[in-house]
Amino acid sequence: MGFGAYIADRLVPLVVGVMALAFCALVMSVYGLDAAAVAFVCAVLVIAAALALLLDWLHRRAFYQRISDMLDALDETYLATELVERPGFLEGELFYDALDRESKAMRDRIASARRRSREYREYVETWVHEIKTPIAAAHLIAKNNPSPEVDAMDAEVDAIEGYVEQALYYSRGTSLEKDLQIREVLLAEVVRDALRHKARTLIGAHVAPELGELDYTVRADPKWLSFVIGQVLVNAAKYRGEKDGSGCVRISAARRETGLDSWETVLSIADDGVGIPASDVGRVFDKGFTGENGRRFARSTGMGLYLVRELCDKMGISVWLESEEGVGTTVHLAFPDMVDRG
Repeated sequence: MGFGAYIADRLVPLVVGVMALAFCALVMSVYGLDAAAVAFVCAVLVIAAALALLLDWLHRRAFYQRISDMLDALDETYLATELVERPGFLEGELFYDALDRESKAMRDRIASARRRSREYREYVETWVHEIKTPIAAAHLIAKNNPSPEVDAMDAEVDAIEGYVEQALYYSRGTSLEKDLQIREVLLAEVVRDALRHKARTLIGAHVAPELGELDYTVRADPKWLSFVIGQVLVNAAKYRGEKDGSGCVRISAARRETGLDSWETVLSIADDGVGIPASDVGRVFDKGFTGENGRRFARSTGMGLYLVRELCDKMGISVWLESEEGVGTTVHLAFPDMVDRG
């Protein structure tokens, strides 16, 4: 609150005060008081009023400045009244009380929303774990009763299992960090685990994996990383398109220098599918984005690559892709070296 705004807010009482002062000066003059004495009295009153206004402005300004600074510094602005003391002037007290009531109402609404979100997440997690039992039973029945029809049904159950896994990771949202266990893992082992889980999907799409150099150790959560690689493999199979013959997905890793004595390991997963239109490349990691290919070739939910980016961000892994329509797509995962400086 600037001093000019403060004065403008008190313009009416100031005008009345000036008029009262002028009237008092006139009365003193009428009663024969010396002009110098009248001027002295008026000057004292003006200085006293100006000093009082200045001190009052400074007092109020300190409170409003604290409120403004706190709102700028906080991500959750409704907590401002928890960190600012109640002021000692009536106008500020009324403002503080109103703000505190609104803040309390907002805190109550947020607490209720978080409780509902937690209950929903817990329900979904329970449902996912429960649904795994009939899925496993369906796989077992299919294995014991081989036939083209049963195999086709088993492939659809595989797809259901993939969507269920997506739902589990998405429902956890910000609570994913509770499951995060970053440790050193052998890249080759995680890649083979992902290939084993997505083998039926790749076989059904006639996509064969070609493994390059993968004997590198990186820091990641093995379960999360296997899920990330699995999502990329599913996309390689899903967007194989209508090309004749069998396709391939090439998986390899290499190390590269990123700065002075700084290195990273880059895992590249390249397919020879339909590729991504140039207009869609920048949005493929957005939540719910399906793009042209999602509408043409598959029933896409737009969640696979979104979850890939979310999990990679939480693990400290950079992810990006390169694609050329009609040629294929390459997804890169960059694992920074974790050097112990101790």
